[in-house]
Amino acid sequence: MSLQLRQNLNMRMEQRLKLTPQMIQSIEILLLPQMALEERIMTEVESNPALEILDTPDPEPVGGSTTTDTPVDRFHDNDVDWFRTRRSNIPDEDAPSKMAALEAAPERAASLADHLLDQLRFVEMAPEVRTCAEEICYHLDRRGYLPESLPGLFPEERLEAAEHAWELVRCCDPAGIAAIDLKDCLLLQLAREPGDNSFETSLIKDHLHDVLKNRLPAISQVTGHTLDRLQEAVEVIGKLDPKPGLPFARDDTQYVVPDVTVERDERSEWIVSVPDGRLPKVQVSEAYHQLYDGSGIDPKEKAYLKEKLGAAKFIIDAVAQRKRTLLRIVSEIIKHQTAFLDGGVEQLRPLMRQDIADKIGMHVATVSRAVKDKYIQTPSGVLPLADFFSGGIATQDGGEAESSKSVKLRIEKLINTEDKKNPLSDQEIADILARDGLDISRRTVTKYRIAEGVPSTRQRRTF
Repeated sequence: MSLQLRQNLNMRMEQRLKLTPQMIQSIEILLLPQMALEERIMTEVESNPALEILDTPDPEPVGGSTTTDTPVDRFHDNDVDWFRTRRSNIPDEDAPSKMAALEAAPERAASLADHLLDQLRFVEMAPEVRTCAEEICYHLDRRGYLPESLPGLFPEERLEAAEHAWELVRCCDPAGIAAIDLKDCLLLQLAREPGDNSFETSLIKDHLHDVLKNRLPAISQVTGHTLDRLQEAVEVIGKLDPKPGLPFARDDTQYVVPDVTVERDERSEWIVSVPDGRLPKVQVSEAYHQLYDGSGIDPKEKAYLKEKLGAAKFIIDAVAQRKRTLLRIVSEIIKHQTAFLDGGVEQLRPLMRQDIADKIGMHVATVSRAVKDKYIQTPSGVLPLADFFSGGIATQDGGEAESSKSVKLRIEKLINTEDKKNPLSDQEIADILARDGLDISRRTVTKYRIAEGVPSTRQRRTF
């Protein structure tokens, strides 16, 4: 058996999209939110002598507000849903203006470690114990827990000092600090509560899982205590803090500058604009143009000048194109979501990025890039552009679908007004919405409830 190798020369035609460096850079510019775009322009100015700044304007107020930087709290922590339902109730001396601003700024809050070490400063202890205490304080996570065991943090010869230090840290405020887990955290707090809490202590030690799942009848069968007595104990436990370190957690507060604004004009029509007063005003250097057009210049230098002039013109055009693209996209979004601006989330209409792309004749990828990480200043505040998009739930009468966000709000309202002794099941919620004309399944209700961090029917029940 022999193998024959052949070489054939064939021609075929195919279409391929090849992104040029200019196209890639244009996409990058479109993706950038306002503050990042400012930095990008300044980086281009520093690296390209053919690009020069006209002036550096002061930041302009946006949407009638004197402050355009809007803090966005990105912290989201949905651990231990049960507790959420139970717990209710180097200055420049030559710049005096900078010095005044620094003095007027609020002091940075102390970290959890700072707070604990400040308490331990007045406690007598051996130097090696104090060193271990400092290490323990700095090892605590954002909840205030000690995420590693002492043998994992300290060598054997330091364990005795570390154990002493750990006990001292656990005596600090807030109560429950330096716990190894939720059970330990709750027991530490309960030990400081006045009165006889022996029953609550036994519940935490032996039945915490059932308490968190609100399985009071099961606990009643095992312990012999009445549901009323168990409910009283659960209310005491529910007032404890499962994460005592969170108030000291330092989140890196992120600030956003709105990329787009929308406001009513004198005819009460919505007007969309892209504020660019914050952006550095740049232009192509006339001196470099004259140098390039001059005679007797070395070919290598001419090629260098051509490259820099082209890059300068491109960045200016790319920023202008970004503005035009945002205006077209957001104007179409606002046409579709005026009811949302007037009436809030309940009036949000279903809208997909593909819908906008089809309306204005753009590729859906361009729409996605344009709205990604962008914010819009509205009379109701600063909102992510992504908030204007939502899938839809069909109505039974064949009318316009209702947005998934407004459906989630309706589910939340039903749960907030339910009888807590007989909370609604997901199927019952689906049935209620169906009577209101919404075609929604129990599975969809469950999915939305979990997405919003709402506990199950059993966990919401009170006895």
